[in-house]
Amino acid sequence: MMEKPVRTRLTRGESQAQTRLRLLEAARHEVARQGASASVRDIAETAGFTQGALYAHFDSKELLLLEILREHMSSEIEALETLLITSREQAGGIRAALNLWLDALNSDEDWALLAVELQMHARRDASFAHHYDQLFDGHNQALGKLVERLAIEVGATLSMPARDIAAILTALAHGMAIQRRPTKRGTPDPAGSMIKVVLNRLLELPDE
Repeated sequence: MMEKPVRTRLTRGESQAQTRLRLLEAARHEVARQGASASVRDIAETAGFTQGALYAHFDSKELLLLEILREHMSSEIEALETLLITSREQAGGIRAALNLWLDALNSDEDWALLAVELQMHARRDASFAHHYDQLFDGHNQALGKLVERLAIEVGATLSMPARDIAAILTALAHGMAIQRRPTKRGTPDPAGSMIKVVLNRLLELPDE
């Protein structure tokens, strides 16, 4: 006779982490759908919680939005760092791995819309802009360091400071997200192929 599996209850910490994750996912969805004016009520209801539960994890909607941005930027830098480390062992090396990453750029349409909404919100709200700019500057600095490492890996010469290159690539990705027409989910975004061309020029590499 088979023993029934033991049902384990989530610890308080695990439950809080799960609630926090659901709130962040709901906020991403609602801001992409409605814009930065999405209400705390809508975000909480989408996550399946009360507004009180949201405020138990985030002091304000602005801090919730900033956390979405911080987590996405951190995961993006982490993914690129992993790419630089693991690509040496892959067929085609760093350029093949980088092309795969660029092909997937903006494939998450919700995130592309959300990034633009947060940028516009920072233009309208001085308090939010202060924290947004700090996050953005830190991200560009980290991305610039990765551009320097990329140049070393492929034996390229930078045509301008790495941080400026990082700012150009980010601006191009955001600009393409704004201009993107509604398509089927998962449809490749042309931003990736355009950034390949720009990156090759900035690194003084021939196009493939």
